[in-house]
Amino acid sequence: MNRLEISALEAMTHIDKVTVHSLERMIYQVTLQLDGTTVMLTDAQGKPARFNHTDQIRELLHNARIEKAVMLLPTTFDEMIGRPALTEKTNCEILLGWK
Repeated sequence: MNRLEISALEAMTHIDKVTVHSLERMIYQVTLQLDGTTVMLTDAQGKPARFNHTDQIRELLHNARIEKAVMLLPTTFDEMIGRPALTEKTNCEILLGWK
C-alpha cells in the first residue's frame, strides 16, 4: 500500500475518501483515497500513524475538502446471532459526515 506522511496534509485541498480504521479501544489508523489511489497515513518515520481520538484526525484534515469519510469498526455480528464466525474479518462502515 502506498504511504503519505502526515506533514503532506497541510498542502492537501481535496480528499476523495477518508477511512478511519478502529483497531482497538480508541486507537485509530487512517487511509485516504486520492485520485483513485489508496494511501496509508504515516508518521515521520514511515510507520502507520496512530490516533487516540477522531478529533485529532479531523483537525489534521481541516484544509481539505472531503467527499466522504467513514469509520470501519470490527464486528462480531455473526457470533452475536449464533452463526459461526467467518474466516474473513467483518467490518461495519459508519458514515462520519465530515465535509
